[in-house]
Amino acid sequence: MVGTTLSQQLKNYIQTMHAQGMLDHHFDHVKALQNEENPQFVMDVISMFSHDAEAAIAHLTTLLNSAVVDFAMAITLVHQLRGSSSSIGGQRMAIACRDLRHACDNMDKERCLQVLERVKQEYEALRECLHIIFQQPVSGTPLCSSDNQLVAQSNRVPAQWMLTVKN
Repeated sequence: MVGTTLSQQLKNYIQTMHAQGMLDHHFDHVKALQNEENPQFVMDVISMFSHDAEAAIAHLTTLLNSAVVDFAMAITLVHQLRGSSSSIGGQRMAIACRDLRHACDNMDKERCLQVLERVKQEYEALRECLHIIFQQPVSGTPLCSSDNQLVAQSNRVPAQWMLTVKN
């Protein structure tokens, strides 16, 4: 796939993320809402999602590691996290949140902690996926020399990931 255009590589990458269950049709709907009148719409949505998800995950981590777990609060946070991940098309993260909700409903602290780790992993994977899709250079140069390299990029989880708005 050497020399493939940026546009085609992104399209292929997004199709791969759909096929792997990382993204679903909600992602396509959000992406379609961006237009010339609001060119930063998707970046704004992703920034809000990232901020809110990180806060919810941190709060859940604190709640579930406390001596006495407030499962009602955990359920509320998981519900919000599942809704926001689903609304941007983060299918695997939404599924992990659903599983965490079931563990919270059962008041199974150990299971909650196990599933919370999966939620964290799915969040990092989704965040990296969105980073790859929306933070690539806008020139016509290829992202990389093969589909495998592009897909491999989605498996890297950076220590820090900041969204930057480019003018």
